[in-house]
Amino acid sequence: MNDALAPTLPLIGSGFLVVLLALALLWLVSALIGRLFATAKLPAPARRTATQPRAPGIPPAHLAAIAAAVAAMTDGRGRVVTVWAPAHLTGSWASEGRSDQLGSHRVRWDWAVPGPPHVEHGVAADTESEKKG
Repeated sequence: MNDALAPTLPLIGSGFLVVLLALALLWLVSALIGRLFATAKLPAPARRTATQPRAPGIPPAHLAAIAAAVAAMTDGRGRVVTVWAPAHLTGSWASEGRSDQLGSHRVRWDWAVPGPPHVEHGVAADTESEKKG
């Protein structure tokens, strides 16, 4: 074994042990919190009657999908209290999308220009004096 590495091995080993202990402690705390929430009893969800108003502007299929997702994630113990869709202006979304799309394009300066040969600005052109020298 390398003599320069030998003094650092205990430091590396203790650091590794500290990291493993911290991860085990986080796992234990997470498991305990999960068990606490799993054993909590929630009140039975209120059944919707025909007299309750439906959320305006939200299609019934979307409400059913949201309720199904909540039921699947909470094993039937969760309930949807309110569903609302925030108002937004579609024009601003479209203009932001156009701005992102157009801003992502690279201007290609190296394309060949039809016609006479393209001269780079700032670059000295071949002159007779350069050809002689």
